[in-house]
Amino acid sequence: MSRFYIPAFIFLLLVIEGTLFQIITPSHHDIDVTIVPRFLVVMVVFIGIHFGRNSSILYGIAFGLIYDIVYTQLLGVYMFGFGVIGYAFAYSYKQIQDSLLLHLVLVAAALSLFEYYQYGLYRLIGITDMGALMFFHERFWPSMLLNMVFAIIIYYPVKRLFSHVERQASLRER
Repeated sequence: MSRFYIPAFIFLLLVIEGTLFQIITPSHHDIDVTIVPRFLVVMVVFIGIHFGRNSSILYGIAFGLIYDIVYTQLLGVYMFGFGVIGYAFAYSYKQIQDSLLLHLVLVAAALSLFEYYQYGLYRLIGITDMGALMFFHERFWPSMLLNMVFAIIIYYPVKRLFSHVERQASLRER
């Protein structure tokens, strides 16, 4: 049963990110910033740190595909982006697994990479005409702040969830 905790939690974040969070964003309250939650990117990085590259790529591609199917018009943008994040930020070294600061640095780098990947791709194909400076001030910084606060808040509960799942898996192997 514990092997379904992580996918269920990520699915819950997917629903929150795409539906419930849209109600409370400042764009509905006449503020000139756009806050984009990237909770799945944070979770893919945490999974890569704790479970390794294969798990993070699998979760990144699977939930990226679900995100593409449900919320976007272009199939593959999130699937590819989450997969690359899962591949590039999966460092399962013991020194990294034990350091909150290194986790946050990796999450910040992954979020930055993903935001600019998505902005560049949408700019290239003409979906957005927002300038780079406007993107940086009105979307990048508010989104980074939200996602880093989320990463800090969720860090210890997720770490305990991962250790519980690992303990249960080792008990099943016996």
